[in-house]
Amino acid sequence: MRTDVLVVGAGPSGLVLANLLAERGVPFRLVDRKPGPVRESRAALLHVRTLELLDRLGLAARAIERGVQTNRVEVYERGRRAAAFPLVPAGMEGLTPFPFALCLEQDRTEQLLIEGLAERGGAVDWDTELLSFAAAEDGGTARVRRADGVEETISARWVVGADGASSPLRHALGLRFTGKTYAQTGLLADVEIDAGAQARLEPGSIRFNLGRGGFVGMARLSNGVVRLFGAVPKGLAAGGASRQVSHEAYAAVPVAHIQRWFDECFFVNATLERAAWTALFRVHSRIAERFRVRHTYLVGDAAHIHSPAGGQGMNLGIGDAFNLGWKLALVARGEARERLLDSYEAERYSVAQAVLRGADRGFALEAATHPFAEWARATVATRLVGPLLRLQWARRAVFRAFSQTWIGYRDSSAVAGNRRLAGPRPGDRAPYDASLPVGTEHVLLLFEGRRPEPALDGWRRAIEDLLGRHSIRVTVKLIPASERELHQIYAAQRSRVFLVRPDGHVAYTSSATDCPGLEAYLDGLYPPPRS
Repeated sequence: MRTDVLVVGAGPSGLVLANLLAERGVPFRLVDRKPGPVRESRAALLHVRTLELLDRLGLAARAIERGVQTNRVEVYERGRRAAAFPLVPAGMEGLTPFPFALCLEQDRTEQLLIEGLAERGGAVDWDTELLSFAAAEDGGTARVRRADGVEETISARWVVGADGASSPLRHALGLRFTGKTYAQTGLLADVEIDAGAQARLEPGSIRFNLGRGGFVGMARLSNGVVRLFGAVPKGLAAGGASRQVSHEAYAAVPVAHIQRWFDECFFVNATLERAAWTALFRVHSRIAERFRVRHTYLVGDAAHIHSPAGGQGMNLGIGDAFNLGWKLALVARGEARERLLDSYEAERYSVAQAVLRGADRGFALEAATHPFAEWARATVATRLVGPLLRLQWARRAVFRAFSQTWIGYRDSSAVAGNRRLAGPRPGDRAPYDASLPVGTEHVLLLFEGRRPEPALDGWRRAIEDLLGRHSIRVTVKLIPASERELHQIYAAQRSRVFLVRPDGHVAYTSSATDCPGLEAYLDGLYPPPRS
């Protein structure tokens, strides 16, 4: 069989990418060796930037209906509350329509994405295992085996590996997965606790406890159970914590062992009545040496894995998939030049490295077993965290780190414009506003400026004529001078243009008069329409 795109792996990353391809009518195959979507909760937190991307697929509202909005963090030290603060600090609510994190289990996130894919006419080939893969100059050829045992050869112009940390596709490409495995063991457990204790854990809050054994935490999930997470202290016999456990094996742990961990580390007087799901695992920090080999790409856990500190993993993978997906869709349809795909690895590799560094630091702080580290965590940290997080800059730093709104691509070859102008620069995340168009196409924002220029109508006609001479589909949105708040957010004192990409980043910005600059940018990436 011949198709445009073969996607291997139907987890959150693969499903997001398939949704973007289906949205544009690009022929693809999405295969996964599992019999269906995961049934476990696994990754259970969607951050601000991910909700913004899901909104572009029309799925954010549905996700919010099914999840638990979380915007309160409580920090305890041996059962005594040391600090409490909002996840989104005051004054930052207007920066996004989603000023919260969303507790939504991975199985429910995957079901949401499968629904979106079906509505776009796409489907997953479950029970379809990749047997071999060979890259070529014009694409790649995969040999797969279906559930009925029949083997099939699939040739594709582009191949995407979204097949997890053990990625057979990455192995077939011969790429190294460099990094390290921590000695510490992590544990996730979804448990039912007695009614009295559950009542004390408010929906929409995450509770951390600091102690000598490490950071541990708990939050109520959308299905009514409570998620416990954190490091397992050395010497605590939590169902064989000392044995080698794979990142993907998610070894089960008896409830009695979880209860002991809970009693010694959480300092909450409660009985664990049942464990719906448990995952004992070794923590890895690894990144593939490349995210691209010719026409083959890696996204999500196939490209990078790290500690669960901060709940960044699934969010990072969805960001990878969205970044690659809209570019791949445009190139496949002939609406963009293939050099646009060169920007995927350049943009996402540095982001993955930054997240890995942050997760490494977070896990080191969370689980370090050195006596001084244990003492500092149990004494100094608990006394500092309260006063520190009363400071607005500290709260903003926490929000930016967790929400992934810090991600930008200023050094990318796929962005351009006048970098000396005030406001969002090429590559920055465009400020999100409910009044602006949201979808999977480019949007050009034309700001009138505080004092509209008499020639503005002529500039608008020139811009629309210019856009018509290129294959890219762009929605032009005029921002009148009366929209003062938007003008202030974008620092548009005078007439400005901002071309916003499908992933919500600024592709190009300049004054409204600089049509030659916009034309040069478009000529470089987007060909004339096909006759």
